[in-house]
Amino acid sequence: MSYNIHSGRGGDEHVDLGRIAAVIASFDPDVVLLQECGHGPSGSPEQADDLGARLSMEARYVPCLDRKDTRYGLATLTRLPILDTQVVPLPHRGRFWCALGSEPRRALVTQLGFCGAAIQVVNTHLSTIRGEQPSQVMALGEVLDAPELILAGDFNCTPRSKTYRRLCDPLSAAVPRARTWPALMPVFHFDHIFFRGRLDVTHAGAWLGGPARIASDHLPVVAAFEERITAQAARVAAEASA
Repeated sequence: MSYNIHSGRGGDEHVDLGRIAAVIASFDPDVVLLQECGHGPSGSPEQADDLGARLSMEARYVPCLDRKDTRYGLATLTRLPILDTQVVPLPHRGRFWCALGSEPRRALVTQLGFCGAAIQVVNTHLSTIRGEQPSQVMALGEVLDAPELILAGDFNCTPRSKTYRRLCDPLSAAVPRARTWPALMPVFHFDHIFFRGRLDVTHAGAWLGGPARIASDHLPVVAAFEERITAQAARVAAEASA
């Protein structure tokens, strides 16, 4: 699941992490990638730790934006073994452009144990400024080198955009169509899941479980994967069981 939780602030303007936890629990994912997850003044991962405790998941967090009235970052919650974590800064135009929407952007890269191997899971939130997205995609490309990989987040772009097409060049889209914003009456498909490797998508789409319509300004997007069994692996398994 990838979910922009808007710091827990719902469509009714109330901050309620219980609703966010209920939405996540209604899908019961093994991995959750959160964007706009709030933190305290010192950068402490308050909301990430809270949600991790509620859902019995281990959390990794990186702060991105830290202003007096707005503090949030990226959080990855998982039940899978965490092997390694890396933070990748993404380019943005800096303080002068902040008034126009430019914000510090990062990617949270987590190596997870999956089916006896490692899979790279990349959580990110791209700029709302189209001119910043190409350089951010290039920076992402430098870390998208694992053979088994999932990239997900709020990309602030639709499947018709150049940014989306660039990401689909080395990767495959797990969710071709899923309107996720605004949550109450979604029009735009801004939240995406891409993947590469020995994975097959069994089902995917926008998630409407629990109080998803009201818990945040985005709907979560979800994908269920299973490991692809190659013909050679199938023959080995058949011979072992014979």
